[in-house]
Amino acid sequence: MPIRWPKGKRPCFVGVGQSPCVRIDITPNFVPRSLSDISHEAATKAIADAGLTAKDIDGISVFPMSAAHGAAVEQPGVDMVDAAHMMQVLGLENVRWYAELIGPMAVTSIIEAANALASGSCNYVLVWRSLHHPVGVTYRRIRSTTAGQEAQFRLPYGYDSYQALHHTRYMEKYGATREEMGAWIVHSNRNAQINENSVWRGKTITLEQYMKARFISYPMCLYDYDMPVDVCACVIITTEDRAKDTPHPGGYIAGYGLSPYNKLKGGVVPPLEELYEMNSLLARNMYESAGMGPKDVDVAQIYDGFSPMVWTWLEVFGFCGVGEAHLWTQGGRVAIDGEMPINTFGGSLGEGRIHGMGHITETARQMMGTAGPSQVKGAEVALCQVGTFLGGASFICTRE
Repeated sequence: MPIRWPKGKRPCFVGVGQSPCVRIDITPNFVPRSLSDISHEAATKAIADAGLTAKDIDGISVFPMSAAHGAAVEQPGVDMVDAAHMMQVLGLENVRWYAELIGPMAVTSIIEAANALASGSCNYVLVWRSLHHPVGVTYRRIRSTTAGQEAQFRLPYGYDSYQALHHTRYMEKYGATREEMGAWIVHSNRNAQINENSVWRGKTITLEQYMKARFISYPMCLYDYDMPVDVCACVIITTEDRAKDTPHPGGYIAGYGLSPYNKLKGGVVPPLEELYEMNSLLARNMYESAGMGPKDVDVAQIYDGFSPMVWTWLEVFGFCGVGEAHLWTQGGRVAIDGEMPINTFGGSLGEGRIHGMGHITETARQMMGTAGPSQVKGAEVALCQVGTFLGGASFICTRE
């Protein structure tokens, strides 16, 4: 059943602000800045973009976990920016409602903000994600010397991820090739070149480079993983009745869905087929709550912290059949001027790792009509998905 927001209380994006994605070892003329300073810049830009001032913000929602979770002390303003620190940085006068969430990444923050606005708990919500990649620290390096339960079969072999195993299964079952995935990487990099915030801007990747890149975990190579960066990205959300007084409202949230983890039967590595079953329910619930279907969507931002998950998400969302995405994404169909534009800003693979907040800011820009060179002409409905195929959250929003 479609969500029925109270009259005049449909949640709507009204502002976006972001700092450039930077990496000390590759960003030209890099000047180190504190995460606190970067976050203040992005939040201030978002508030100004919405035509507001800091005193208008009375709600905040954030997924605060640091990029180096488990490998750093996690000091506010240094390794992460939590609700209390952002209140202090911006000098917010009266935050009536706030939420600090743990997942699935940034979309959960959007869902909570939307519900808070609809209930009247607050009027203007700032949502952000701030990330800092510490110099000399391997991303998410695990320091523990022991591992129990299922982890004992995973952690001794490296980072706790199943992406390569699931991708191998997909390739074997559906006949996908590394050349086809290479074409997706080139697509993401091409879109990143017109994104002024992208860490990859000015650094192109060719199919030949992809095929020759060193493997991280076969069949995934260096370019199949997004790049940890220093960055903050923010959006401002308000209600329909207040949005009309802002410069460029757009992106009225129509519905959302989350992965129902009860569909996983347990075990060391959940089978790919089990994940399809779980996330197909997410897609169904999202479409039903929005009163729409895949044919209504004009542009989509699909999380790509690891490249293979894009194909599987596209399939459960019904843009193509199961096992068909490796072919469906070829030939320009997903380009900005194509039949179904996907990750118009370059995605995480092109822009840098913001744990999905980049997908949210681009969704907001597309619906507000402020996406600049990546703007999809005539786009009226957008889908945004954040989280790995092991579990995520998604929403649909409309231009009007």
